[in-house]
Amino acid sequence: MNQLKKFEIFCGTGGVGKTTLATSRALYHASNGRKVLLITIDPAKRLKDLLKLESPAGQVEEISFETHRLDCLLMNPEMTITRMSKKDSDRKLDENKIIKILARPFGGMNEILSLIELQMQFDKNLYDVIVLDTAPGSHFLDFLESAKKINLFFDDQIIEVFTNLNKSTANKFQFVNRLISAGIKKILFYLEQVTGKDFVHDFSQALYLIYQSKDLFLEGLKIEQKLKNEALTNIFFVTSPEQIKPEEAQDMIQRGKKLSNPHYFAVMNKSLHSELISWEPTTAEALALKNSLIKREGDLNQNLHQNFTKVFTFPETVSESLDENLKQLRNHWSVYGSDLN
Repeated sequence: MNQLKKFEIFCGTGGVGKTTLATSRALYHASNGRKVLLITIDPAKRLKDLLKLESPAGQVEEISFETHRLDCLLMNPEMTITRMSKKDSDRKLDENKIIKILARPFGGMNEILSLIELQMQFDKNLYDVIVLDTAPGSHFLDFLESAKKINLFFDDQIIEVFTNLNKSTANKFQFVNRLISAGIKKILFYLEQVTGKDFVHDFSQALYLIYQSKDLFLEGLKIEQKLKNEALTNIFFVTSPEQIKPEEAQDMIQRGKKLSNPHYFAVMNKSLHSELISWEPTTAEALALKNSLIKREGDLNQNLHQNFTKVFTFPETVSESLDENLKQLRNHWSVYGSDLN
């Protein structure tokens, strides 16, 4: 029997139903008695509307759907920094102004902090599977590769500089003085002229705090390897026949191949194939429309089969009820069963 994957990642361009499918997948797992955590790093907060979440972003919330229960988390980089500070009470990461700016949703550390948050949730050992809904576009690849940024910052040569500077350093203020005397005095001088002394102090202090907390940041490296491991992770590229960004989708397909994970699957969502086949147009214009839609969906299907080991097709759901749509999609996952393990 195939082992259940610990992680399932959903990616795709905007408007293809990525978050809805990720949610339905989490509900499918929950309906099979599994303990599930559904996480979204999509800033659009679509998940909040789908499941009527009430907790603030950054807090895990347990929700009920019919008889199923699952945990949900809207990723919040600022809350991740707060949790990191609690793990290392000697480093007040959440009190530094520069780190606060970097930890905002579009502050530049979103992917890195998301990896760290994912590692912290995984370390709780509470869940059979974690389903991750990523931001639209190729950001999911930036997310998977953000560990490179961590490695770059904590490169051995950089760490050696920090270590040498810090050998005789009693506190962060001495550290700043040593940093200034280490060859970047002129750079900081120019920064000071533009931004003021407070900024330079906060900036230097931020570097100090991040270095001192490097073990927390390096935690993200552990989870990155798990997410790229085919034995532990399924990755779903979601698209649809109405895809309005074919170039972006093709870029994601080609970049995704570099992951070297054969469990990088395609999901064609919002398929109208069965409806189109049964439609009997009564006018030439309607017949031309039918043929055009069939061709568009057929071309997409062929392209996906050429680029992915497996392609899963999900029908368009048209119910006015979000719950009903989720229920239909959840049930459709059972069609594929063990194909995904």
